[in-house]
Amino acid sequence: MNRTLGVTLGLVGTLGVTAIMTATVTAQEEPAPDAVPAETGSIVMELIDQSFDLTPNGTIDLSYRVVGDLDAVAELAPPTTTTTTTTTTTTPDTPAPEGPEEPVEPEPEPIALTAQVINFAPIDEPDELIGLVGSDPRFGSLTEVIDGVEIPIRSSIEVISPTEAVLDLSVLTDTDISVSERLEFNEDGIHPIVVQLSAGEQVVARHGTVVERRSGSSDTPPTIDLSLFGATDDPGPTGSPADYDDAVEVFAGLVDDATVLDAGLTMAIPPSVATAAVESGAVDPSDPTFLSDDVMLAEPATPFDVSSAVGVGRVDAFIRQLRVGEEEIVDELGVTPSRDIWSTTTELSGPAAQTLRDLGVRYLAMPPDVYRSTIAGAADDEIPAIDRFIELPLPDGGQIPVLVLDEELGAEFTPDATTEITAAMTTTEWSVETIAELRLGQYAAPEDERRDARSHLIATPDLGPFDPTLVRALEQFATTTDAVRFSTASDLTSATATVETDTNPQLPDVAGPSLEQRLLRIGEVGDELLDVASMLPAGDPRPAEWAQLLDSFVSTAVDDATVYDELDQLVAEAEEIRDGVVPPEPFTFTLTGRDGEINVRVGNELSEPVDVVVRVTSPRLDFPDGDITVTLAPDDVTVVNVPVSARSNGTSPVTVEILTPSLDPLTEPVTLTSRFTALTGLGGVLTGGFLLILATWWFSHWRARRRAANQPENDDADPADTATTDPDDE
Repeated sequence: MNRTLGVTLGLVGTLGVTAIMTATVTAQEEPAPDAVPAETGSIVMELIDQSFDLTPNGTIDLSYRVVGDLDAVAELAPPTTTTTTTTTTTTPDTPAPEGPEEPVEPEPEPIALTAQVINFAPIDEPDELIGLVGSDPRFGSLTEVIDGVEIPIRSSIEVISPTEAVLDLSVLTDTDISVSERLEFNEDGIHPIVVQLSAGEQVVARHGTVVERRSGSSDTPPTIDLSLFGATDDPGPTGSPADYDDAVEVFAGLVDDATVLDAGLTMAIPPSVATAAVESGAVDPSDPTFLSDDVMLAEPATPFDVSSAVGVGRVDAFIRQLRVGEEEIVDELGVTPSRDIWSTTTELSGPAAQTLRDLGVRYLAMPPDVYRSTIAGAADDEIPAIDRFIELPLPDGGQIPVLVLDEELGAEFTPDATTEITAAMTTTEWSVETIAELRLGQYAAPEDERRDARSHLIATPDLGPFDPTLVRALEQFATTTDAVRFSTASDLTSATATVETDTNPQLPDVAGPSLEQRLLRIGEVGDELLDVASMLPAGDPRPAEWAQLLDSFVSTAVDDATVYDELDQLVAEAEEIRDGVVPPEPFTFTLTGRDGEINVRVGNELSEPVDVVVRVTSPRLDFPDGDITVTLAPDDVTVVNVPVSARSNGTSPVTVEILTPSLDPLTEPVTLTSRFTALTGLGGVLTGGFLLILATWWFSHWRARRRAANQPENDDADPADTATTDPDDE
């Protein structure tokens, strides 16, 4: 300063704050503002705009709305003086008064308003900011006045009405040896500023704010990134219409926020909720502005506790559900979901985090209460940071970062909180205070952390929609300062430092409810459905639907009783298909040759075709075609021609089995009876020999009879004397 402390204090005394500033200024209770005389009324200053960043020798721009009984406080129009004269009317009979006219005293010159601007030494902690921004600031705790200037405001104020005016101030600053028209700023940091309006020597209004003086030195903290995050729970397959209505309302509210805000939102919306929102007309994906700058995160098609699924070895089911969910989001909303971030709203195990990392998840977004309940040893005051990443070790030796949601700031964006805040201060005042608090968190950090790149992933405590009033004001103010900027959540990975922790945060080995017993039952039903699925025609949608349902039953959003009931219904559906196949009736057949054919009649009582396998076996018969796959016509009996080859004669049992194409029995086996009378092999040889012997015997017998017929009747004759030659013998 180029002025002595005594001179400065004299100025401050003139400004009406002598009571809080002495040569050894000390913190004390805030004194009551100087009383405003009753005849002057009162006015209030409301901050409607300001510059926050201050470079060395720069300018502070401040814009106020001044409201109240302005005419009663001071005349704001240019001063004027008037005189009045007395006019005398005379008549012929009335003589004119003698002497000069009586002069009229001019009206007193109105009191002009002036503005006094006082700056203080920078504050160090966020708590010191309390009460400094707004009308009648509580600056009693400030320890050092740096400088003050007085500015006539007649040319800077625009009167809108007798109760409202707009005041624009431009305050010049300098460094080192300061001149009287400029405020001195030599030190970087968050400086409180008090602006007073005075009518003469009377302070009629006072307002406080802060600015950040930045010289660009290496100690200046970097810009803070802000990102907005919202999510809703998945009601699941057993969710009631009311549950879905609530979830759709949350999604529609977030979409409304995305429409009115310039900053992009990141949303974790279950596919089923997105579908319900589109079907109900709550959102309109055909709108060209629909989610144009916003990010939808990948979510499984049904509620899915990844920790429970990984714990029972069902990563495959989780991946299938995730892919189906991504496809549903594309189909319903026309946007491609991102896997960059995973919304971790329930406890997460280390193996589950490993799975997410392997699937492309870059970091976890975790509410504070979930962090405390998940991380081993974490307590209420043990979250290392909410503005930097916390690295969590993975089973494979790698790491995955987690960013804890800033629900404290997000709580101010709820409708009730916003209403309360805007009743006490303007949105500009709130924005200035909020940004200053974030920056003070950086200045108050240890020196080795002051230059850390910081981010805030902001969410309301229930992860629902934001009241856009304050968010709009904050994002608009962010465009005027380098202190903060809005970014999408996926950009934070490259704009956020990792906090160094004294502890070793660990994800648990196991998390989520146990699904072992449920999974056994799901596996049994899955095998049965897979078997029945092999009977259905190619392209039938049911197998895919069954698989998706079975995957969804791993979800912990559905209780065991509901899952078992659903599984029983699937089993009944499968049994209905199986029971529609009718096996052949037992019968007896006869083969008259080595090779033949059996006609097996298989019925189908269903109204749709199904594929089955016919298997025929017998100890004495061969079936060269083996198992025969056949499509059974609906509501009909199909005749299956089974080629057969006999190995031996006789009667033999023949077993007919009707199987699914995956070779699981559909019906009880049916026993047929075969009879074989054909001559084959050794039996034919023996039969031929027998016939040859029989023919030889018959021929010999015939010759003997013929000789006997030709023999002489003299029995005593010598056979040699009576022998004749048989013509046949010759």
